[in-house]
Amino acid sequence: MTRDIETEVANYNSYLEFYRTSKDNFIKVVKPLVEKLLGIRMFFDQYKTKTKGMIPKVVIANTSPQMLAKSSNLPRLITYLNTTNSKNNFNDTIWYAIYPNLSWNQNVTNQIHRERFKGNVKKAGDDVNSIESLAALLDIFKDYRVETFFSFENREETTFNAIAAEGIEKAIERCAPLIGKPFSEFAIPVLPNFTVLPKNKSGVILDSKMRITNTNGAELSEAKEDIVRLWIEGVYINGAYVAAGFRAACQCPEYLKNHFAVSRGKTDLELPGVRFDIEAGNNSLLAYTTMPKEITGFTNTIKTQINQKNFGWIFASENASKDGTAITNITVYKARNLMYDAELSSYEPVYKTQVTTYIERILRYVTGDFKEDNIKDFFSTNPRSQKSKWLSKKECVNAIIMEGDSLEYSIDEATGICELTISFNGSPRNLEVQINRLSSAM
Repeated sequence: MTRDIETEVANYNSYLEFYRTSKDNFIKVVKPLVEKLLGIRMFFDQYKTKTKGMIPKVVIANTSPQMLAKSSNLPRLITYLNTTNSKNNFNDTIWYAIYPNLSWNQNVTNQIHRERFKGNVKKAGDDVNSIESLAALLDIFKDYRVETFFSFENREETTFNAIAAEGIEKAIERCAPLIGKPFSEFAIPVLPNFTVLPKNKSGVILDSKMRITNTNGAELSEAKEDIVRLWIEGVYINGAYVAAGFRAACQCPEYLKNHFAVSRGKTDLELPGVRFDIEAGNNSLLAYTTMPKEITGFTNTIKTQINQKNFGWIFASENASKDGTAITNITVYKARNLMYDAELSSYEPVYKTQVTTYIERILRYVTGDFKEDNIKDFFSTNPRSQKSKWLSKKECVNAIIMEGDSLEYSIDEATGICELTISFNGSPRNLEVQINRLSSAM
């Protein structure tokens, strides 16, 4: 029996390449799913507190953002939000949305074609969503006051290392189509994404190719070019999951009480943390994420750029301490949406939108859909009025109206419009509601 060494070596190398290709195709299909599952896990992981209270919940859309944003599906989304956000029962109210994997590059389409044994292969990027779809969804979400955390696709350019080296200019440029729009205050760009396995360390050696020896035998090649590697291309977690999870956790008074116990900050267990400003004082050193630090911090140049722009929800991986205790976790450096204030040359803090939403919803609920007499009672100086109750708790970490804030109203008798003026340290927000005068008709 003779052996055809040359054929056997060729067959071995051919099989090895087939094995590598099949593994590579499997990873391309599975990796996005694993990253999504990690993102959802990290959303819930942010709620770390000894006493459980307002535990965050997630509704899975079970469809891609691209599909949800199709004109034929938007009426279904509107119908759903009418059932959750247009009622005075707030148990099922949607406060936030998560839009992951926004395309980092311009002009990305999401056309899909199928290849046998290779799953769904996207022509212009794996599992990437377009800014056009995001804009279409935001235009709906604004009417139901749903704040949307969105982050860019998982790649090296959106990691801590990349932001530390290049800053946030490209992210601002990429968000330009979403700025200056009616929905801008409900759009929250999140940077950076989190790295589980960096791209440059994600190579796996499968084997080496075989070669024919001088004695007409066969052996594994020791040449570097003959090593067959499988590249996972890194594993990352979209920052939007962590940001939304952290923000949801901060709404829970028990969570805030647990994190501010060291500073003896007073927390009211009946109030949500809608007014909690993570940027204020040392708040970010008392309430921080569960994610471990990735780098030793941004350079002063990059931090100056971030502070000048005041853009987005920016995580920080800084060397910091509080009361002698080192902070070894990722903190929140900025918490801004895309509503731009030209006078201040700054983007708006996210808490302002949330407080405005909360006050509007509580006003509707307490006044029986904005009945005029009830509105006057809501804002009266009576110690039992809603406004008086809020004012009596100004010193709390989770106060609705804090020191320096004010809440006023005026009623236009001719138009039946009640205008609310919510002032945050001198920065006013106006909100108009249509009065229901049926209660005064006798």
